[in-house]
Amino acid sequence: MAWRRRWRSCARPNRSAGTRVVTEEMTRYYARRAAEYERVYEIPAWQPALAELRRRVPAFFAGRSVFEVACGTGYWTAHVATTALGVHATDVNEETLALARARPWPRGNVTFERRDAYATSAAPPRCDAGFAAGWLSHVDLARMGEFLDAFHSHLVQGAAVMMFDERDHRNRPLPASRTDAAGNRYEARTLASGERFEIVKNFFDAAALRDALGRRARDLVFEGLRGFWVATWEVT
Repeated sequence: MAWRRRWRSCARPNRSAGTRVVTEEMTRYYARRAAEYERVYEIPAWQPALAELRRRVPAFFAGRSVFEVACGTGYWTAHVATTALGVHATDVNEETLALARARPWPRGNVTFERRDAYATSAAPPRCDAGFAAGWLSHVDLARMGEFLDAFHSHLVQGAAVMMFDERDHRNRPLPASRTDAAGNRYEARTLASGERFEIVKNFFDAAALRDALGRRARDLVFEGLRGFWVATWEVT
């Protein structure tokens, strides 16, 4: 109960934040996929990298007030919350948020909000850390600056950020279905139900991420793991 009394969310809910969807297709996809989402963490080739990320995440956010974007089912939120002062976890989908809320949160230090990742903060920033797991690959390249500005609007100057996502590799089982004028790469996805979707799935290297961040960040560290990249930086 002490944690419940102490933790006050570092972000303030914006009642209109959920009205602007990321993309209709991707929002529907992740809503339908919610119940089967965590199967990706069973991929054998990913296990060494996932074990390393599960070690790094709690260490990085220890004692911090964290704003998380696109939290999904709360899989990584749970790892952040083991050491963070608190986490304000957001997602555009109520279906995934319902699963996240249903997890046990023994420290009482997590709050949830339905919020579009592109929605800026309606109040001065108070969070001293930011987190996104498996999200940047889905950001529309034409709106990358809009997303990064919105994400950083929740974070105080000097806040520590960690993001990680999937890396491209030659044996990737899902080839690109097309590329649009903005350079977005798309993949066709089929759920267990047989429903088919086409979603944005971009890949980044250190140069691409550094170029996207521009003057928004300093001290960028980009590292490749097997199957994933992980990056940290400080908000300017």
